[in-house]
Amino acid sequence: MAGSMIPILNPALQKTLPRAHGKIELGFDKTGLRHLFQSGCAKLLLPRVYGDVPEAVIVNTAGGMTGGDSLDTEINVGADTSLCLTSQTAERIYKSAEGTACVTNTIELNENSSLDWLPQETILFDNCAFSRKFDVSMAADARLLAVEPLVFGRVAMGESLNQARVHDSWRIRRGGKMIVADSFAFLDPVSVTRSKACLFGAKSLANVLYVAPDAEQKLGAVRDMLGRMDIEGAASAWNGILSIRLVAQNVQVLRKSLISFLIDFRGGKMPRVWHM
Repeated sequence: MAGSMIPILNPALQKTLPRAHGKIELGFDKTGLRHLFQSGCAKLLLPRVYGDVPEAVIVNTAGGMTGGDSLDTEINVGADTSLCLTSQTAERIYKSAEGTACVTNTIELNENSSLDWLPQETILFDNCAFSRKFDVSMAADARLLAVEPLVFGRVAMGESLNQARVHDSWRIRRGGKMIVADSFAFLDPVSVTRSKACLFGAKSLANVLYVAPDAEQKLGAVRDMLGRMDIEGAASAWNGILSIRLVAQNVQVLRKSLISFLIDFRGGKMPRVWHM
């Protein structure tokens, strides 16, 4: 209507932005699915596989995260059980208007159990705020392979990560004793990614951690694999822990190298969603 005005929302309502919250609880043992709870934007799929290790796929139906969103995942792998867990696609951490996007992953591995934790990339958008906790309690003879790839900015759009608040915390207890306490963090402005002592302008990073009785025995073979790659990488091993970090300027090169490395290291194919 001519001369009409668009109504202005109540300022209090404008500040009440919609938030996405999701929670998954999964209990899996050698007989199969023992317990499953899912709520909000978090879903879990159990695709049919034809190998020896069952797979579970985490889906965030919100399509990404921003400040104030939360995802909470609890995984319990029973004794003498193996499981591979991944994500449907890369997780996107969007610009935050207020608050922090929070992810909490809590894992319990019982006697002689095995978990391959293989989520796809987490893409950090400029001006994001992101906090993630990865907390594992495992039996002394359990095995864990954990991978977390990070991408700094929307590289395809020419975006760099200039302003962001990120904190990524890993805590692993084996036989009741803390064996890994590692944190990766940076605040505004993001100078760490340009430091020679850190990422030195790399656009992507992958942390790979293998905790198992035979971890130290694999160090030589892993360093040989890294030497054949077209990206920067290094590995160290101590006290039943093998830690590997890979960095690359090109995100697709990192992904391709990481897939090749994991196929060799695991001795088997990657979950199908990694190739879609």
